[in-house]
Amino acid sequence: MEIELKLPSPLPADAVVHLTNVACNLQLVADLGYGDVALAVFDGEHLQVVADARPMTAIAAVVTSRIGQTLSRDEEPEAYAAFEGGSAVSGERRRTTRGISYFTSARPIGDPGSPYGVVLRDLAQQVVEAPGKMEVAFMSLAERVFEILERQPVIDIDTGEPFTTYRRAGDGVMEIDASDVVAYASPNAVNIMQMAGVEGGVVGRVSATLPGGATAIKPVLHGGGARAVTIKVADRSLLYRTIGFNPGALVLVEDVTDVVRREQELRVKEATIREVHHRVKNNLQTIASLLRIQARRTTSDEAARALAEAVERVSSMAVVHEMLAASTEESVDFSAAARTVVDMVRQSLAHSGAEIAVVVEGETGLVPASVATSLALVCAELVHNAIEHGFGESTSGRVTVSMRRLPGELHLVVRDDGAGLPDAFSLDSSANLGLAIVKTVVEDDLRGTLTFSSARGTTVTIRVPVPDRAEEA
Repeated sequence: MEIELKLPSPLPADAVVHLTNVACNLQLVADLGYGDVALAVFDGEHLQVVADARPMTAIAAVVTSRIGQTLSRDEEPEAYAAFEGGSAVSGERRRTTRGISYFTSARPIGDPGSPYGVVLRDLAQQVVEAPGKMEVAFMSLAERVFEILERQPVIDIDTGEPFTTYRRAGDGVMEIDASDVVAYASPNAVNIMQMAGVEGGVVGRVSATLPGGATAIKPVLHGGGARAVTIKVADRSLLYRTIGFNPGALVLVEDVTDVVRREQELRVKEATIREVHHRVKNNLQTIASLLRIQARRTTSDEAARALAEAVERVSSMAVVHEMLAASTEESVDFSAAARTVVDMVRQSLAHSGAEIAVVVEGETGLVPASVATSLALVCAELVHNAIEHGFGESTSGRVTVSMRRLPGELHLVVRDDGAGLPDAFSLDSSANLGLAIVKTVVEDDLRGTLTFSSARGTTVTIRVPVPDRAEEA
């Protein structure tokens, strides 16, 4: 979870890192501590809230976010007392909001002599006065996390970067004491450990003897660092997130067996799909090679041209499958595919002697594979047609391929500055096979529209429906 703080005044880089880490872990301490928490930073005159969190484990005293609010000295004396005194302050007065009675405490963030922020915590009266065994254990763990965050960020021992975590649904919570023994285990934690093969009780057991404990827990015990690691135990996969205290540790453990299994199945599926695209590409390239061989053996110029055009059509589809074989998604950047296809067509017609400039413009982003494959074929046909038939006896000219992505639609325009269309041109009655293929693909396959215009050359405009990027995601 990444948070970018909007600080009211400039601070040293290490202070910003510290405050950001506190903000990222607020949800953890809110849920463990059963109370609202807010991080406020001094702007030179007042404390201003820059991050907050409300517990998912208890009723919230503060119903909406306070980010951006300036704390009043009269209404939040605990915050100013902690900030100015450099030590934790527990408020004694009871407040009431929306019928909810609560108490407020505060902790300074940074060096006690010159803190740069303060964490404010609001705890409902019913939690304070009648906590159960689990509430007592969780609130104690929240206080110990606060003790670390008060002075420094929590650091991941594997990456050296600030560590962030939060409670997930189904998490088990354990507290490891100074003797490396499990002092408390929530019912979820006990259930997860038993499913992973632990026999008997969990409380009182040495943490290193827990499934994966030697790897996930022991390295951060008593050290103040943190670690997140997934451990494979028998037929179970356990995700541990451990924050080391001095002494002891907080352990959050989640059984992610089903998640890991689904991820593995997805990876296998993705690899299979990529292999299919790779084989399709190879098969298409083989077909193209066979057509080239046939073209070289034929004695008919007309047959040779027809076979060469067939090679282009097959190769244009192979381009898309080649991109899909290297992708983890069933979509490709069509603008990149179009540039490859256009360059392929240009090179195939370079022997004609005409100096025709071909330019590709615009970006499309990711397009579904089925749409991209059909559009690649259409693009190859139109560019080939423009180069071969658009300029007559002229030995120079320009063909421009433009692409544009609009909400729910993609536009492809192929324009040349050649002689233009014949006066009696009709797409329906045209004998040009390439244009017949374009018409069929655009209108029947892609459910799009195809229009021709002839002014200073020929312009072909294609509009096809495509899902928006948000829908693709």
